[in-house]
Amino acid sequence: MLVALPGGYGLASLGGVALGLWLPLSRADRAMAGTLSGLLLWPIVFIAAFGISSLRRLMLGVGACMGVLALMAFAAGWRP
Repeated sequence: MLVALPGGYGLASLGGVALGLWLPLSRADRAMAGTLSGLLLWPIVFIAAFGISSLRRLMLGVGACMGVLALMAFAAGWRP
């Protein structure tokens, strides 16, 4: 539970930001697509977190995905 909540939220947020920056759409459409993808991604990560038996593997997977999404967002010009 300690990894599922913040990890899922962080992964969904970074996924929405990265998708919103990389889509070749108008600014409003990219923002809407990023928001909706975050809303879809969070429950998937949250449910999958309870299916992984090893805490180390879960933390490594979530951290690696967050790192990749953060690099994608920074490469597209996002500055927090």
